[in-house]
Amino acid sequence: MTTPQQTFGTARGASSEALSESIEGTSLVENVSRETIAVMRATYSPEDNKLRLYAATRLDAGTYARVKEAGFRWAPKQGLFFAQEWTPSRADLLIDFCGVVDDEDTSLVDRAEERAERFEEYQAKRAADAVSARNAVAAIAGNIPLGQPILVGHHSERHARRDAQRIENGMRRAVQMWDTSEYWKSRAAGAIRHAKYKELPAVRARRIKIIEADRRRAVRNLEQCEQLSALWMKLEEPSKTGNPADAALIRRRALFIANHDHVSQCFHLSEYPRELPVTQYEGEMSVWSALEGGIITPEQAREIATRVHARRSAWAQRWIAHYDIGWATNEPCWRRKGRVSCSRRGSGEHRSCRRCATTARPRVSPARTNTVPARPSPTHRWR
Repeated sequence: MTTPQQTFGTARGASSEALSESIEGTSLVENVSRETIAVMRATYSPEDNKLRLYAATRLDAGTYARVKEAGFRWAPKQGLFFAQEWTPSRADLLIDFCGVVDDEDTSLVDRAEERAERFEEYQAKRAADAVSARNAVAAIAGNIPLGQPILVGHHSERHARRDAQRIENGMRRAVQMWDTSEYWKSRAAGAIRHAKYKELPAVRARRIKIIEADRRRAVRNLEQCEQLSALWMKLEEPSKTGNPADAALIRRRALFIANHDHVSQCFHLSEYPRELPVTQYEGEMSVWSALEGGIITPEQAREIATRVHARRSAWAQRWIAHYDIGWATNEPCWRRKGRVSCSRRGSGEHRSCRRCATTARPRVSPARTNTVPARPSPTHRWR
């Protein structure tokens, strides 16, 4: 199984200097140079499950297209690219660029404080704009006598109407700036409040439950791939009577396994030539359909399925290692802060206490952590 360190290419927290020394003589990552490692840095934060790419220089068109295609977005105020969630493909892309994915230097609370500071600056600027607009209106209105109407037909009518319009526009701008200032004030408070909410024991407990559920699903997928791969390897085993498997028996076995194995691909005529009346369709179809229609042989079906399952197994192992990192990050924090005192503890009402129910450690049955898929195994009737 892939370890958490292998998931990120090298040991977590490794320095760029150590990586550069290890590159001498052997290439650990394709298309990685000293200049690339020097100007680009990739980090991962288990707190928010985000990948970040720091670039000291402007990315060229090809690199920028690959980053955008992988789902990264530009954060102009932070000066970095970020992805909303970790995936193996995005981690591989950053490893290809930087050689290693390090730990994020700033915590969730630190980033929230920096964000709140930016919002406070916006709030102060908008408040200053509101005061400036209000002072400009007061200066115009101060030159008009109290209760002085617009003298229609007088030579001052044009100037008076222009001043009235300027006063109205200035008051509208002042009110708008005050509203914007209050908006940024609430955003600054919300950034801190959101970061503190993420640190609550109840939130971490629910996060742990989701991580454990996702890990169990990835383990089931891995075991299913291993089970089906083992079945394909037994395709040519002797029958129950000990006689060698003939072509008809091998075909029946291959059809039975393919019926339980959901693998599909495109069968192009250039790679899988066939004559009429066999279908000439080149679109995507399942291995079972291709085998039943005479497009491929049982041996070709086994080759396709084992190749797909090898790729799926590697993918599942990457996700399992990632979930292990997420669990190892959140579980110690929950242990330090998760126990919440309850006045109902020891009484019959404690079981129904919502506060304790949300902060209780998620219960995971060890027997169901690495179980086989719930679907019945086809091994008992494949012969």
